[in-house]
Amino acid sequence: MAGFFLGLLLFAGLNLVAAGLASDCGLPAVLGMDYCADDIVRAGWPLKFYEEGGIAFHSRFDLLYLMADIGLGLALGGGCGWWLSRRQYKAQ
Repeated sequence: MAGFFLGLLLFAGLNLVAAGLASDCGLPAVLGMDYCADDIVRAGWPLKFYEEGGIAFHSRFDLLYLMADIGLGLALGGGCGWWLSRRQYKAQ
């Protein structure tokens, strides 16, 4: 169970880092605490499911990409949990 949560935490961390790097004003823009006038906020890794901002304001939210990202995160968590349980089983 710890491996599953470790995988989910890793995926959430990767998403935050990717959102901070992909957004024009960094992670504060993603969290709504930026002071940029024309920034574009992007979220999602590996699939970008959210984009908002710019001088000519636009907003895009893709539910299918969000569900795919959540599914990938759960798969990563499950794979990490399986790998750690196999590793502990072999150590015994």
